[in-house]
Amino acid sequence: MTLEEFLALPIISDIIEFLTSIGFSQSTIFSRWAVIQFAILIAAICIAKILEAKVEEPITNQLRKIEGQRSLLRFLLILQKRIFWLFLSAQLWTGYLVLKTITWPSNSYIIRVMTGLATTWFIISFFSRLIKNRFISRLIAIIAWGVAALYILGLLPRAQSALDTAGFTIGETRVSALLILESGVLLITLIWLAMLASSFISSALAKNEDISPSVKVLLSKVLRFFLLCLAVIFSLSAVGIDFTALAVFSGAVGIGIGLGLQKIVSNFLSGIILLLDKSIKPGDVIEIDTVSGSTYGWVQHLGARYTAVRTRDGTETLIPNEVFIDSPVTNWTHTNKSVRRKLPIGVSYDTDVEKAIELCLKSIEDIPRVLKVPKPVCLIKGFGDSSVDLELRFWINDPEGGVANISSKVYLEVWKLFQAENIEIPFPQRDLNIRSSIPIEIKTKK
Repeated sequence: MTLEEFLALPIISDIIEFLTSIGFSQSTIFSRWAVIQFAILIAAICIAKILEAKVEEPITNQLRKIEGQRSLLRFLLILQKRIFWLFLSAQLWTGYLVLKTITWPSNSYIIRVMTGLATTWFIISFFSRLIKNRFISRLIAIIAWGVAALYILGLLPRAQSALDTAGFTIGETRVSALLILESGVLLITLIWLAMLASSFISSALAKNEDISPSVKVLLSKVLRFFLLCLAVIFSLSAVGIDFTALAVFSGAVGIGIGLGLQKIVSNFLSGIILLLDKSIKPGDVIEIDTVSGSTYGWVQHLGARYTAVRTRDGTETLIPNEVFIDSPVTNWTHTNKSVRRKLPIGVSYDTDVEKAIELCLKSIEDIPRVLKVPKPVCLIKGFGDSSVDLELRFWINDPEGGVANISSKVYLEVWKLFQAENIEIPFPQRDLNIRSSIPIEIKTKK
């Protein structure tokens, strides 16, 4: 096959026609300078790969020495993973500047395009990776590089025209594919900026000791909701969408919220109510009955939909906010952290009850968590079937330290003192009476 026959193939003709439309010509593609430019590109790729392999281990060893600077370490790790594109861009720029100096600009067109694409990808992939949300990061990187590539190749006006052609009309507003794409990109960018600003302000509020925890959470949530609404409104206004055109969908949206989002809206409003009345706030020790049983723990986080309660087992139970509105909740630290514990203790009827009461009170004298005021007491609650029922009452002011463990410690001290004084803790006793109208004959062996 001759060169003329090869160039006459349909697919090759289409490729050449496309390259010609973006600035290439047959003389540019098949010239001596084109071969030189492609050789420079291949050499730059090979050298960049070699350099990447050479510096990877030394850079990794240096990064392992960085401690306590998470932001700096993350920044350098992102740069390390893109070191190949950095080397490639630097070499392509060097080759392009050399060719531009020694020959006509048309003889360095290919290397200029490749340099622009490689450099743009390095910059966009680096800065987009600084966004912690992986989905948004990749989406921004792909869209930004796609637009940049079309601009470098000179195809951006054609792409805009093609996207603007495809569309439909709602009322007096024309919605095109270009409008949807622009509004989507702008919306994602503004939402990301709103979340970033909200997180920054929330961090600043968290460091303020003059504001109560519940007010901090409330301000953070209201501010985030306001910034997100502002981002949506601004993005729609920026692309020229008339809000009156959206009135057609307001009924459907209302029905959707009423049916599909009923629970979400209920939990969101319940969370706002909890923050306003301060009945539940981060750090509180609570006890609540749920479908899986009683949950006792510390309120870690008040979310828009749920409240995170950390239990003594180290697990976190996510409880919908509306449960706190509809169900009784025991808040051990709502207005006062002092909590009274009542421990039932039984002693035998042969016991010196006054001595037993004295020992019960003595058992808690050396326990630091037990408060001296209010004064602990031990009462006789009644006379049971097998024992005299006593009840030891004392107060603690640190329920976040646990209540079952303090009860266990007191019981252990009572047990030691009772054992030392030979005081019996009786077990259940029953009298068995046998009644029968039939005589029972007892025979003995002779």
